[in-house]
Amino acid sequence: MPALDPHPPLAFDETGAPLSTLYGDVFRSRAGAWSEARAVFVEGCELPQRWGARAGDVECASFTILELGFGLGVTFLATLQAWRERGGAPARLHYVSVEAHPLAADDLRRALEALGAPAHDAQGLLSQWPDALPGLHRLLFEDGTVTLTLCFGDALALVPKLRLGADAFFLDGFSPARNPRMWDPALMRALGRLARPGATLATWSAAGAVREALHGAGFEVERVAGHAGKRHRLRGRYAPRWRGPAPPDPPPRWPARTALVVGAGLAGAAVAAGFARRGWQATVLESAAAPLRGGSAQPLCADHLHLSPDDNPLARLTRSALGWRKLDAALASRVPLGKLLVDADEREHAARAAMLERLGFPGSFVRQLARDEASDAIGLGLPRGGLWLPGCDALDPSTLASAWLATPGVALRCGAVVATLEPANGGWIARDAAGRPLGEAAVAILANAGDAARLSGIGSFALRRVRGQSTLVGRERIGALRAVLGGDAYAAPLADTILVGASFDDGASLEPSADVDAGNLGRLARMIGGDPRDWLAGARSGPVGHRYASSDRMPAIGTLPDEAAALREAAALLRNDRLPLPRAPGLYGAFAFGSRGLLWATLAAGLLPALAEGDPLPLESDLLRAIDPGRLVRRMLRRRRGG
Repeated sequence: MPALDPHPPLAFDETGAPLSTLYGDVFRSRAGAWSEARAVFVEGCELPQRWGARAGDVECASFTILELGFGLGVTFLATLQAWRERGGAPARLHYVSVEAHPLAADDLRRALEALGAPAHDAQGLLSQWPDALPGLHRLLFEDGTVTLTLCFGDALALVPKLRLGADAFFLDGFSPARNPRMWDPALMRALGRLARPGATLATWSAAGAVREALHGAGFEVERVAGHAGKRHRLRGRYAPRWRGPAPPDPPPRWPARTALVVGAGLAGAAVAAGFARRGWQATVLESAAAPLRGGSAQPLCADHLHLSPDDNPLARLTRSALGWRKLDAALASRVPLGKLLVDADEREHAARAAMLERLGFPGSFVRQLARDEASDAIGLGLPRGGLWLPGCDALDPSTLASAWLATPGVALRCGAVVATLEPANGGWIARDAAGRPLGEAAVAILANAGDAARLSGIGSFALRRVRGQSTLVGRERIGALRAVLGGDAYAAPLADTILVGASFDDGASLEPSADVDAGNLGRLARMIGGDPRDWLAGARSGPVGHRYASSDRMPAIGTLPDEAAALREAAALLRNDRLPLPRAPGLYGAFAFGSRGLLWATLAAGLLPALAEGDPLPLESDLLRAIDPGRLVRRMLRRRRGG
């Protein structure tokens, strides 16, 4: 993904209107920002009438708006006000907005104050305003019934990667003469591919090129009187005169809002809470006598954020997962510890400096620290500096999982060993080895790590079992570490000890190993200096557990494939890569988390309920493919055909 280009500092013209120095034009009409937003967009797309027509229609539970050009957020705030005034359904509003040049939070605050924005709504937006990082950022309003998804990046690159069905479109970029990319015919066609039948469209522009581009994308548009003295504006409706691509799928319909989660580790606890927060009843089945008895059984789990010079899928996914942390009620008020990625040597220091220069990420997300700054940040004297990630953290998984499992709507049943999971009554039923039912629900989520592939019958997804052992060292041996360390090893502070580890090997034994402890401390010594033999005398083995990772080190989060159906349709699927894989309706996976259980659990808790409800998805399509549990099915089919 290209580096993001934030908006330069805001200016104001002689009338006090916020001015874009990038495009040389005011952000909103000088005749009145709020009246323009209401008249041109809210009324132009007939939103009050359409919402009123849906009142009482349980099949129309949500409404999605896609906007090009978030700017100051005036149109969103005006829509939010109109949403409050509606009567009845839809129950949820999804507002997705693309912005290539996001404003700094201070500039946004100044602009909204100058325009007289409602204080409560402006503060709700500003308090959640994300860092200027490329990708999708989700914000919540009205107790979660209104979601704002900010898509930071170039619209031509981003819109084709969005996965949603839009009921209305707001085109609110700067004029075609000043910002032609926002009105490109290819971008208009990409909008058409996301339009639900009858989707409405509105824009203040009436340029002939815009009308032609919209006609070519399947929109019927008309010129109507403009706002506040402007001659014309456009409004339209998606009604293609030709047979085009299939419209976006409608939201799924389930026999009940019930979910069955297999596994009560970090993944299962997080996903159950994610569904419960959306009003589902979630039952968690755990084979052990208590939660967190597998790979999550550590005193602390840390955020292992990935950074790469090309901002590859793993880097973007871990960044997205970290952003979702802010939406979790169990963590919203916590101040992260921060994490330092210690430089291995001067060469790595220089390479990281070049990477940050290329990526252009803000210092609030990552910055490079010299040795003295790095030492001050973590509380230990260091031989080298490193990258400081202030948003990263290390958390007690038992405390976190307990909070998730205590979410209203979540029920936990331990000692429930699931032998089979079968379709039943339009949903799924779990049974024990004797065939007795353990639970039944409309959807099921496999969050049971190494057993997920067996229970789902997925033969394409091989899991590697990885042994992890951590080591506990007294603070008096090393020092008063107050943040997380990453590099050759990872270390995090506990109350009176420091957790070091964890190993990543193929051992089968769950018995602690003195050699592994020595290895953990040796790697830490290479990072921070010191003699690991001195530390070993005051150390003890931490918990030992098995984690499970995929061959490509990516998690499996999403709808599970129906491999039996794929085998029957193998010839067609191998001839045409565009054919969708057969899926097991209502069966989802959240496993293969490896050493990133904390990040992937947070991501799964946001993504899987969105999939089940047919919401706009919070990840771009290439990232969804990277974590798709069915991503290896076609490779399996090719191998079988070759054999």
